[in-house]
Amino acid sequence: MTLFEQAQTFFAAMNAKDFDTMVSMLSPTCEIRTPQGNFTGREEYRQWIAGLMRAVPDLTHELKGIKVESGNTLAFELHAFGTMTGPLGTPDGDVPPTGRHMDVGGTDFWRFNSDGLVELYHLSFDQLEFLTQLGIGQQI
Repeated sequence: MTLFEQAQTFFAAMNAKDFDTMVSMLSPTCEIRTPQGNFTGREEYRQWIAGLMRAVPDLTHELKGIKVESGNTLAFELHAFGTMTGPLGTPDGDVPPTGRHMDVGGTDFWRFNSDGLVELYHLSFDQLEFLTQLGIGQQI
């Protein structure tokens, strides 16, 4: 299986809300960097993505655009979209649902270890665009 095919499997599991499959593809010590914070490991990733899916239960990802594989490294573009029908947790407490739809592009950069697990996961997207589309850009 190519690295990109592994990413497709990961996001198919995410779209199906199959958290166990997603986190099984991450190294137990995976370093994760996102615009919303940095953390390490499978369970912290599970908590982060579960929090986003609490706010946007229909959160869906499509892999499209540029993809580059080189050795044990993968970079690709994606789009995430859905509607905020649940509360979004923030350091200052929950932001109530707005009912607004979002469609935000981003890029992922992954590095795989010798066991074929993602050991470095860097997600980049415009957080201001994300919050503005959800109608909460001014609240945070």
